[in-house]
Amino acid sequence: MKRIEIGAIILVFASIFFLRLNYITFRERVEVGDIVQIVGRVDAGRGKVETINNKYSIPNIYFSVDRVEDGEKIILGEITKIKTSKWGTTYYLKAEEVQSKDNRLRVFFRNRIERMTKDYSIGLLVFLKATLLGEGYLLDDELKDMFRYTGTAHILVISGLHIGVIISGITYMLLKLKISKRERYILTLLVLTLYVFGIGKSPSVFRAYIMGSIYILSNILYEKADVKKSFFVAFIISLLVYPAWIYTVSFWMSYVAVFSIVFIYEKIPKVKKFRTEFINTICNTITLSLTIQLCMTPIFYIFFKNIPIFSFFSNVILIPIASVFIVISFLTLFLSNLYLEFLTMPILNISYLVLIKIIGILNEIPYLTFEL
Repeated sequence: MKRIEIGAIILVFASIFFLRLNYITFRERVEVGDIVQIVGRVDAGRGKVETINNKYSIPNIYFSVDRVEDGEKIILGEITKIKTSKWGTTYYLKAEEVQSKDNRLRVFFRNRIERMTKDYSIGLLVFLKATLLGEGYLLDDELKDMFRYTGTAHILVISGLHIGVIISGITYMLLKLKISKRERYILTLLVLTLYVFGIGKSPSVFRAYIMGSIYILSNILYEKADVKKSFFVAFIISLLVYPAWIYTVSFWMSYVAVFSIVFIYEKIPKVKKFRTEFINTICNTITLSLTIQLCMTPIFYIFFKNIPIFSFFSNVILIPIASVFIVISFLTLFLSNLYLEFLTMPILNISYLVLIKIIGILNEIPYLTFEL
C-alpha cells in the first residue's frame, strides 16, 4: 500500500473519530441541583455511569441512589451531592423516574453466580461478579488499592485471559463431538458473542472479543490469523464505535499491554540456556512481566500518579494463581447449568482465598510501587 493511501486512511479515521468523540461525549459541567438522566447498572444502590443525558460520560464516573432495585436502569433524578476520590467521581441521586433496562443474559449470569456462592462468603460473590461480569466497582476501595499497589489491577478486569479461556474451553469440549472444525469454531464464536453481549461492553472486553473473533474467523475460513493486524483492527474499531474510551485507563492498559507483548516481547530473544524447561519458563515469564511493566509505566504515572517498581515480581506470583481462579470460575459457571457447581466450588473458594491472602502479603512489601 502506497504512503498516500495510508495517509488517506489515517486522515479518514481521525476525522470520523474526532467528529464522533465531539458528538457523543458528555462534556457539560454537572453541579448539585442539576436534573440528569443516567443509564447504568444499580447494585446495592451503587453503579457506574454509562451515559448522562444520552451521551457517554468521561471515565470513572459513578452514582449512588436510594430505593432503586438492582438491575440495568434509566434514572432521571436530581444531583444532591458530588464526591470525588482517587477512584473517580460519584454523583448522589434523588431518583424521580426509574425505568428498567435489564440485559437478560447478564441477569442469567448473575443469578448463576449468586446461586453458586450462596453457601460462601460475600467476598467471593463480589469478586466473581468483578472478574466474570466486569463489575469491579463493587469491590471495596481497600482491596482495589491492594491490587493497584502490587501492579496487578489488570486481574480485576475482563481481558484476553478470559476470552482465551472461553475459546479454549469451548473448542476442547466440542472436539469430543463428531463435527467439523468449521462448525466447532462457528459454535465457539456464537458462545463467545453471547457471553460478551451478556456482560456488556468495556474497552478490554471489546478489544479481546475483536481479536478473539478474528482468530476464530481465520479458523472458520481456513486462513492464518495475523495477531498484529488483529490488534490494529481492534484498536480502530474500538475508537470508531466508542471514541470516549480514549479517556479511560482500562482502554490504554488493555492496548498498551497487548502492544508490549505482540510488538516488543516477541522481538526479545527467549531464554533457552538452562537444562530445566521450568527455569527457562520462569525466566521468560519474568522478561514478559518486565516488558509489560516498562510499557505500562507511563499509563500508571498519568492515571494513578505512581510508578510500579517491582510489580513484575507480584505478577510472576499472582498471574498463575489468577489464571487458575478464572479457569475454575468458568468451569463452575458452566457446571451450574447442570446443577453440578458443588463439584468445583470448594476448589474455587480455596483459589480465591489463596489469591486474596497472597495479595495481602505482597501489599506489606515496601516499594513495590512508588507513589508520586
